[in-house]
Amino acid sequence: MGRPFADLVAFLDTAAEQGRAEVKALARLTVEVRTSAGVPSDALRLASWFTREPQPVDADRVLSELEAGEAFNDLEVHYWKTPQELHEKLFAVLKTQFELKHENDVEGFNTTLGLTPEGWLSFDKHHTAEAFQVLCPVRKHAYGVFELNRWVQGRFRAKQLQASRQPWGLSLGDEEIVWGDKVILTRNGKRDGWHNADRENIEEYLANGEIGIAGQGKGRARNKLLNIEFVGRPDLAFGFWPESFGPEGAPLELAYALTVHKAQGSDFDKVFVVIPQRSRLLTRELIYTALTRSKDRLILLLEGDNPSFLYDLIRTSETARRSTNLFTVGIRGEDPREEGGAKPVEDRYAAHLIYRTSRGEMVRSKSELLIAEKLNTLGISYQYERPLEGTAREGRVRPDFSFTDDAGNVVLWEHLGRMDRADYREGWEWKRQWYAQNSFVEGRNLFTTTEVQVRDMNLIDQVARRVQAALE
Repeated sequence: MGRPFADLVAFLDTAAEQGRAEVKALARLTVEVRTSAGVPSDALRLASWFTREPQPVDADRVLSELEAGEAFNDLEVHYWKTPQELHEKLFAVLKTQFELKHENDVEGFNTTLGLTPEGWLSFDKHHTAEAFQVLCPVRKHAYGVFELNRWVQGRFRAKQLQASRQPWGLSLGDEEIVWGDKVILTRNGKRDGWHNADRENIEEYLANGEIGIAGQGKGRARNKLLNIEFVGRPDLAFGFWPESFGPEGAPLELAYALTVHKAQGSDFDKVFVVIPQRSRLLTRELIYTALTRSKDRLILLLEGDNPSFLYDLIRTSETARRSTNLFTVGIRGEDPREEGGAKPVEDRYAAHLIYRTSRGEMVRSKSELLIAEKLNTLGISYQYERPLEGTAREGRVRPDFSFTDDAGNVVLWEHLGRMDRADYREGWEWKRQWYAQNSFVEGRNLFTTTEVQVRDMNLIDQVARRVQAALE
């Protein structure tokens, strides 16, 4: 369904640009409301790289700061190379974020999930099941959801698991769900439950994707079922029996870790995102979803020892791989292949999502497309969003267009597309200072254009020729 919605948004954007009457009642969200950082969110600043929306002029600043290991307000990054190291790093950040006393601090972990010191469910704290969430793009592999759920459960539910394996014990399904486990519902439908405050039986419709905590059955049902309390349903508990878990599937799954796909539409206080370097499921849409699930803090657990591979994912779009003709024909072409047909040389994009120049590369906006075409016409060789390392001032930025003369000197062209916004102007001031400290002077080896200027091809031509002169 992603591509039809993308087509619809693109159609409405075009209609709005044309000033058509039917879109005058539309509104666009421009204020960050998801996070509670109190200042512009660094997590959302990073996420902006993975959208088709106009970005802050200093959006690449967050990538530079990631690579430099700088501190952020609501974002932190850790690295791992082996599954064992991933487990160690994940526990270390869990311990820090939730003030766990030691590696077997079950009581502290239970408090995080809203359980009482004795391990019982607290009816008035059922929402704390969403205090944290581990996300991963895949279910299998040593770094996938299955293994991460088993690892968390084995560390903090060892006592319940041991008891459940006794003749009198109780667990649900192949995942051995026990009381205290965080779970997710996998089916839609009505289910009988219990209203704790009113002390009566009820029937409620439950939806696939609801998250809850498993508690022990009461009285004679103690070793026969688990009572699940779901977030958003205070004072309600729903019984699940082992008989419901059979060959046709399980109505519940462990939910300490979820796939990014299952987390769409949800948010959590703290989110731990595990990102391997290589997976066919990694796309810019998936990464954007993962980066925007947290309200308080986002913790990235990246495979390797640096975040540079994140930038490559910007150019991998799942939506653009799909053919459509909802408003205009957009048929996906065959992917050109490397010798032997092992993998695509480049990813295909829909023209209305991102723009393709005549030399075959993708740029972010129509304005940058015009600039690129002028440079191509004049025969000026350039590189688009090539990383630029600081010399006098450390860091790395990605100018819109960069050029190199025969002596190796670099000339830059930045297009300033949203100078009508105060935050954009502030971002440009930071980047301007960074350029100045690294010996880039406007009018000499740094050139800029604004959105107003690129409406006149003569002005684009003038700037392009000034760039050409600077390279001679």
